[in-house]
Amino acid sequence: MRRFDLIAFDVDGTLVDDTVFVWKSLHDHFDTDPARREQAWEDYFAGRISYAAWFRNDIELLRERGATREGVEEVIASMRLMGGAEETLGALRETGASLVVISGSLDQVLRRFRLERWFDHAWLNRFEYGPDGALVDGVPTPFDVGEKAAGLRHAARLAGVPMARTAFVGDNFNDVSVARAAGFSVAFNCKSEALAEVADVVVPGGDLRAVLPYLLA
Repeated sequence: MRRFDLIAFDVDGTLVDDTVFVWKSLHDHFDTDPARREQAWEDYFAGRISYAAWFRNDIELLRERGATREGVEEVIASMRLMGGAEETLGALRETGASLVVISGSLDQVLRRFRLERWFDHAWLNRFEYGPDGALVDGVPTPFDVGEKAAGLRHAARLAGVPMARTAFVGDNFNDVSVARAAGFSVAFNCKSEALAEVADVVVPGGDLRAVLPYLLA
């Protein structure tokens, strides 16, 4: 039986495993400048640059190292679908709940694991490639880190669902704001003490089906 009318999911570390953040996996694979990565990280969290500027910095670092669609796909292929992900999404869909993704990951990750078919909406970052497959640009998600809560409120308005009837499942520090905003939140495969403190329940990783007892009535 349906307990929540809208359930939002993170991607990296939640729907897929063997990565903490796809961005870190990409930077490590293409061996981008760690000092410039760290500076952009510090600048964003200090409020000196916007999320879009942080995203553009990452794009530029990857372009400088010759990132291509094929190379990005190689990184994503080294990841794996979280155990029980398909079964979990299917069980929630059977209740009639609306499912959405609110994540700082890439839309390519959803496509690689054929997950997009489960979701009514998916807000993620997107890469753009040239005719030769080279990474040339991208479109940042409007909803990551602190803005994930705004993403959930936006999804709830689209679905006509009160926030009390929403739930969120995520794993890391950038999920804290949305975990606070959701009617119910699950810290699954949790890597952040801050998230564990605000989530309604903490569930060990390994098999996403472990969240179902908390999301079904």
